[in-house]
Amino acid sequence: DIETLDGSKVYEMRGVSFTKDGRAGSGVIAQELQKIAPELVEKEGEYLSVAYGNVVGYLIEAVKELKAEIEELKKG
Repeated sequence: DIETLDGSKVYEMRGVSFTKDGRAGSGVIAQELQKIAPELVEKEGEYLSVAYGNVVGYLIEAVKELKAEIEELKKG
């Protein structure tokens, strides 16, 4: 049961920088991502965690969409 992901969901995602436990980091906010792609977020105890590796599929499809748009614009 395989379906192509909707790459346009990437445009709803927000990358952030943050400080956690005194260390700088970057990523996404699990609560925000959960609304867009709930399969990328898991609950571990009282905290949510993001399956960052699985975000790659969405990024690939978004790049393909952008490439198609660029090619169309190049044609004039």
